[in-house]
Parts: sequence; C-alpha cells; structure tokens
Amino acid sequence: MSMLAADPDVLRIGNCSGFYGDRLSAMREMLDGGQLDVLTGDYLAELTMLILGRDRMKDPDLGYAKTFVKQIEECLGLALERKVRIVANAGGLNPAGLAQKLRKVAADLGLDAKIAHVEGDDLVARAAELGFGAPLTANAYLGAWGVVECLNAGADVVVTGRITDA
Repeated sequence: MSMLAADPDVLRIGNCSGFYGDRLSAMREMLDGGQLDVLTGDYLAELTMLILGRDRMKDPDLGYAKTFVKQIEECLGLALERKVRIVANAGGLNPAGLAQKLRKVAADLGLDAKIAHVEGDDLVARAAELGFGAPLTANAYLGAWGVVECLNAGADVVVTGRITDA
C-alpha cells in the first residue's frame, strides 16, 4: 500500500506551524480549509531548543512543544475522520515522551490513533567526543527516512525531534 494518498499522483500537504507558539487555531484552520493528505508543523527554532532544554531540566518527561498537545487534543478526531496524517517536529528533545503523551490524549478522547515517533537527533551523550563541551542541547538534523517508514507502517501521527524542513 502506498504511504498516503488515494491518488498516487497527488499528495496534498499543508503546514500549520512555523515556530513554537504559532497560532493554536492554525491546525484546525488547515483541516477545515480543504482537502489534505498530510499536515505538517515546524516548531523548532534554535531559541525553542533552549526553551525545551530548560523545560527538560525542570522535568525530564518534558522537552517537547506543549502547544502541539493542545492542538492535537482539539484536532485529532477531525484529522482521523478526514484521513489526514500529521507530521511534526514538535517532539523537540523528547519525541518518545511526546508520542507517549499523544497516545494518552487519543485514549482519553476515545480515538484509535496510531502514534509514532522518530528519534536519533540528540547528540548530548556524544558532546565530549565531538568537542562540544557541555551543552544544554546538541542536535543533528535528520532526514525524512524515519518519517516515511512510520507513515508506510500506518502511523496517523508522526512526531520527531530535529528534522530537515525540506
């Protein structure tokens, strides 16, 4: 089965975020605005990584874009109904933690959503080896292969850490 669209020659992609704290209503606006196959969101500027690093220092279960959770609480049912897959780098420094939180959100909403995450961008454990000193965060940009694998495996939502915008 193809990764996404019913029409293999057309893939309709929308975007609902350009930074952490962007308009919370944007996800719903995109889902209501027309036909989509995939809805993306970009949450991770360098300043955001600092904010998420500080969040993670206070609570190791955090380190992701909390506003994305609010958007999913409001819009996951509509996205599933319309068969729109969601891909976002909102996982920040803790994609696994965000995926776990989203699974709980889906369960609380009574929704059967397949939530996946991609990790591997966190280089903090290798900081000394790479000559970085002792940074708060150190992340590499990942490519799209992990996201494609998750979508091909049937994920409705894929969250990542640092990933190339393209």
